[in-house]
Amino acid sequence: MPYKYIKTGNNFMLSLCVAALAVLCFLSVYSPIRFQEERQRREMTVQKRMKAILQAERAYLHQHHTYTGNLQDLVAEGLLPDSFQYIPYAHRRKFDVQATMQLTKSGRQVPQILCRAGYEDYLRGLDRDRIANLMEEAAEKGVFPGLETSD
Repeated sequence: MPYKYIKTGNNFMLSLCVAALAVLCFLSVYSPIRFQEERQRREMTVQKRMKAILQAERAYLHQHHTYTGNLQDLVAEGLLPDSFQYIPYAHRRKFDVQATMQLTKSGRQVPQILCRAGYEDYLRGLDRDRIANLMEEAAEKGVFPGLETSD
């Protein structure tokens, strides 16, 4: 009789181990998919903010004939909502905005604007290893590690 109970207990424990391994296998496959979906969702949100910043910068350029690298100026002018100067999901980190003048061959100065948000900012709270891999890939390619847009 005791042998039957031991066999049943062993079968139960073996079934639990198989179920746990199946769950771990599923999570290891699903984790990159979930990261990619969340990354795409966050990038869409960040890109919408960046487009709003560029629109506000264009309006500022129309009024002052130059871009501003200071988002607070856009907020003060009423061209940009206060919350739009912050990168979504980044705990109040601001977008990196750089306003410059480019000298053309003819000697004319053309205003330029660049708006950036790094991976480490808008992907905060996601898998650190995957973020580090993205940053390493960007460094190897010689590009900015994140999103950037210019006008």
